[in-house]
Amino acid sequence: MSDTPFISYSQNREDVVLWRALGQVPDGRYLEVGANHPRDDSVSRAFYDRGWSGITVEPVHAFAEAHRLERPRDTLVQAVVTDGPRGEIVLHEVPGTGLSSIIDEVGQQHREAGVEVVERTVPSLPLSDVLQENGGLDQTIHFMVVDTEGAEAKVLQSIDLTVSRPWVLVVESTAPNSSVQTHAEWEPRILAAGYEFCLFDGLSRFYVASEHATTLGPRLSYPACVLDAHVPAAVHRVLQDRVDLLGQVVHWRTEALTQWAGALSTSVATTPPSRQSDLEAIARANAELAAIRNTLSWRITRPVRLARRTIDRIRGRS
Repeated sequence: MSDTPFISYSQNREDVVLWRALGQVPDGRYLEVGANHPRDDSVSRAFYDRGWSGITVEPVHAFAEAHRLERPRDTLVQAVVTDGPRGEIVLHEVPGTGLSSIIDEVGQQHREAGVEVVERTVPSLPLSDVLQENGGLDQTIHFMVVDTEGAEAKVLQSIDLTVSRPWVLVVESTAPNSSVQTHAEWEPRILAAGYEFCLFDGLSRFYVASEHATTLGPRLSYPACVLDAHVPAAVHRVLQDRVDLLGQVVHWRTEALTQWAGALSTSVATTPPSRQSDLEAIARANAELAAIRNTLSWRITRPVRLARRTIDRIRGRS
């Protein structure tokens, strides 16, 4: 396992739970329907950074282009997944967010809330076609994520889970921007296909294929917690910025101390050797050192060092 901390990018730490269960799999595969941004709030990004790859499905053009640039190992399908035949569908796009949906009621709710919604016609196809055209229906998928802002039932109706068998399913199971649970609409289909329910984390529901339940079920049975060695991506960025700042501070300190040492050497060399001059030199040295300690760079050093120690402790637990 890598000695770097596990950086969690997902919105609700779903990736932490999945890594607990699947982190021992080398070069694994994922399928993410409704992939949104390639990094921010991404369930699969941490896995990509650790050598995994997979199929990401995202209809919003800006996000799709970002995926192609940032994650070239993935196969990006720029389309909506639905239970109808291959064609086109209207997407209620909320620019710059993960709130876009093909559900008319969801788009209307956003408009009523004063959110900008743009109507776009985009390609659509069933999930079975996505798999058939990108590795086959029976390919190994270690986890599949479905996050489509109210259209999860349509996605799940477009795949035969008795043929295509992701080891783990993670399906968003609350209505957009609410805590109202929606799984009653589609969960019977998952259970009938031989999947076992493991966890509801407040946003999504986790299921495991029955053939992997003994091994993976216990690891998927509880949400991310303090026992999982991980760092939220936002926190990691702050800590990394502070570590970078520490490098600059050390450079400033080195320059200042070098100049101070040179000045002190010159001062001592030009002063007649006597106890009084020694005391004066020491006094000047102490005054210079006190001045350095009062500078901005010196004061910044302490919190930055604390940040460095925090990262080191996290690495030590990974």
